[in-house]
Order: sequence, then structure tokens, then C-alpha cells
Amino acid sequence: MFFQKAEPNDLEFPYNAISPTTGALTYYTEEELWNEIDRILAEDTQQKFSIGQQCYFNLISGCANPAYFLDSAIAMTLEEYVLIKKFNIPVAQDIDSADYARLVTYSSIDDEYNAIINMKKKDV
Repeated sequence: MFFQKAEPNDLEFPYNAISPTTGALTYYTEEELWNEIDRILAEDTQQKFSIGQQCYFNLISGCANPAYFLDSAIAMTLEEYVLIKKFNIPVAQDIDSADYARLVTYSSIDDEYNAIINMKKKDV
């Protein structure tokens, strides 16, 4: 199991970058970055790609700093997910004692991870 890390860049709010949706030079604030994400997701009307794939391939090409989306808490959650999967560690004793927020987060990570694996299988 692996995660390909997008390298941070020097973009800090506010900044100018080329929008992947409009092709125009855009002045990015935090609000405008989230508007960009909305535009990116709206373009995939057939939902051919996961949300994570859309963001990775459209934003990380130079219109956003990956460090904005990855703080130490998220990095720890990703690490926990990998360890749980790798060593088959139960998240809780039973479903009733499981933390709902953690289950939702791990489910989202698992969906994105499986989308990556399926995409890599198609590339082979």
C-alpha cells in the first residue's frame, strides 16, 4: 500500500495561477480555491473520476499548494488507515462502539485508494 505524495510548492494565499477550468490567470484566495474545486467537480458530469482524482490531477498541476490540504492531523489519519489495513487491526470491538466520524473518514480514504488502484490497473 502506498500514497504518492504531491510535493508542496511556494503558493501561499493570495496568489495568481492558471485556472484548470477556465484557462485564465486567476487571483486565488482560499474562497476562490474552493470555487475552483466546485468548478472542477462540476465538469465531471459522468463522474468518471473520484473527487480525490479530480483534485489531484487538476489542482496539483500548479494552481494549488498540496500542503494546504495536508496538515499533521490528516497525515496521521492516513498513517492510521495504512496501519489498520496492513496489519488488519480492528477499528473497534463492534459496530456499536465504533467512532462514526472515523469510520466515515476511513471509508473515504478507502474509496480513493481503490479508485487509484483501479485506475492503475487500466493503465497497465
